[in-house]
Amino acid sequence: MKRLIVISILVLGFALTGCKEKPSPVQEVLRPVKTMQVGEGGSGRQWVFSGTAEDALQSDLSFRVGGKITSFPGDQIGRKFRSGEVIARLDPADYELEVRQAESNLEQVRANFVRAKADVDRIEQLYKRKVVSKSELDQAEADFKSYQAQLNASAKQLDIARKRLRYTVLKAPFDGWVGAVAVNVHQNVQSGQKVVGFNAGKQMKMSISLPDTLIATVSEGEKVQVTFDALPGKVMQGVIMEVGIGTNEGASFPVKVYLDNSQQLVRSGMSGNVRFAGRSDNSNLYVAPSAIVGNPDGSKHVWVVENGSVVKRRDVEIGNISFKGVLIKEGLKSGEIVVTRGVHSLKDGLKVRNVGGLS
Repeated sequence: MKRLIVISILVLGFALTGCKEKPSPVQEVLRPVKTMQVGEGGSGRQWVFSGTAEDALQSDLSFRVGGKITSFPGDQIGRKFRSGEVIARLDPADYELEVRQAESNLEQVRANFVRAKADVDRIEQLYKRKVVSKSELDQAEADFKSYQAQLNASAKQLDIARKRLRYTVLKAPFDGWVGAVAVNVHQNVQSGQKVVGFNAGKQMKMSISLPDTLIATVSEGEKVQVTFDALPGKVMQGVIMEVGIGTNEGASFPVKVYLDNSQQLVRSGMSGNVRFAGRSDNSNLYVAPSAIVGNPDGSKHVWVVENGSVVKRRDVEIGNISFKGVLIKEGLKSGEIVVTRGVHSLKDGLKVRNVGGLS
């Protein structure tokens, strides 16, 4: 009997303890969606186009005369030179001989010129005293003018010979470095034959191609962001300097982006990406096509996120679709948040969880 009473008391105690515990609330599950903000520009994407960097100021240097290379300090790629420093020299012997011959010829012609000038002065005095005829004076003056013309021509010949001698020295036209070497020391080169490719490196450029649907919204002077695979985390500012008016292959338009490289971080040949800011239109609003839901009666609606997590249906009137997205004629205001993914499983008042923007 006592055992039965003890068991009854224990059972009653467990029952009372159970009554004091409250059931744990069921955690509300928020439906994950992706969204975009109306008016952020186009479909909410940045334009990204790939390209390869090259020096904006790059020159193929060559001699203006031919000859044999006897000295070649610039025969190593990457070697730096200041403006005016010697990159290569030709054998000057033949050109020095030309200068000496031109100097000798000039002296001979100058002597004839001086003698002809003296003859004119002498014969002119004799003519005034009626010792010689007018024809003799005319002949002396003609000889003088001939030697004067020869003197001018000889002076020009000497100037040309001296220039050709100076052309046997190839100098750096600006501060930079050797980016390519096309010849070797002791090699005979022709006038105009490439000796080295010389890069300034202070300013780089990237050539990219834009489709015809985007080229109309790009203008010279627009700022862009440039990143390179070899420089992770480094974002450089670029400027659109050239916008092509003719198409390349595939109906694309060439665009050149220039960027400052004063820190010498970017090298010619590096691959990278050019990022354009998202486009927006002050008078028109656009949303991604995936945000539009069609109704059986032909009308359209979108889901607007209010109070940060609650979706509300909003009827809209749409216009044409373009690269910016679908034009919204009525129903939305700039700055509102609309759902772009998961629109077909929503209902009014449903709470959602934003898992990111449009991608």
